[in-house]
Amino acid sequence: MSPIRKPNMSFLQGVDLAKKSDYQTWMFAAAGLSLLFIAVYSVFSVVETIIEEERYEEVHLPNFAAITSTKERKQAFFDFLEPFVVEANGDILEERAEVLKLQAYFERNQRLSGSRLESFNQLRESYKLDPVDSASAQSFRELLNRVDTIPVSLALAQAAIESGWGTSRFARQGNNLFGMWCYEPGCGLVPKRRSPGKTHEVTVYRSPRESFLAYLRNLNTGPAYGALRDIRASHRENGVEPSGRDLAPGLVRYSQERWTYVDKVRGMIAANRLDSR
Repeated sequence: MSPIRKPNMSFLQGVDLAKKSDYQTWMFAAAGLSLLFIAVYSVFSVVETIIEEERYEEVHLPNFAAITSTKERKQAFFDFLEPFVVEANGDILEERAEVLKLQAYFERNQRLSGSRLESFNQLRESYKLDPVDSASAQSFRELLNRVDTIPVSLALAQAAIESGWGTSRFARQGNNLFGMWCYEPGCGLVPKRRSPGKTHEVTVYRSPRESFLAYLRNLNTGPAYGALRDIRASHRENGVEPSGRDLAPGLVRYSQERWTYVDKVRGMIAANRLDSR
């Protein structure tokens, strides 16, 4: 590896900062170098972001139907999808840490400064909560109720049920692992057995990862899953890490099967020992 060369600063040799003209020359040079460094950093950041996005977009769902062994197919399905859940939960934990940091500041000072309140409201809006004029203990409880992780076992169990172990038409053609709907014409795939008068479609995602992100956001913000979030918050208050089986009752409105669906999810978790993941 060749040594890093120092910038050529010969044009500043003999500069006397005591002289006004030389001082201006130095200031212009310093400003120019700063702008150059900012431009280079920005280019590298953009390139890194593009590469990261392309890396995830290139990950396609494997042909799980081609795996003849049921045991091997299940293992391949879980091994492929688990990293998406872990990564998405990692992002949520970073946001939760930010909320907790703001909460600690609020508890010390009984208020949030302008910039902190702005950050707080950005997080609230990101999780579909209205911004507030001033923070309160209740506004923090509302946000922390949503900014939290989903157990890997729950996500994998639902993905297996909703996608037929990754073999359904919606999974193969739309990377949709959770049966998520959309309502704008042309937004997704039209179900072949859609009831007359219904207009919903099944959302098409660019990648399985995008499907997981939408699923987690749905559970953390959707009005139908307030019970799931309350169960999770109750466990947190008692110092208990909630499991997939613990949160399953909060999915009673996820499917028209209601409590039968909850039993399916719990059965999937137990049969495949997913709580050990």
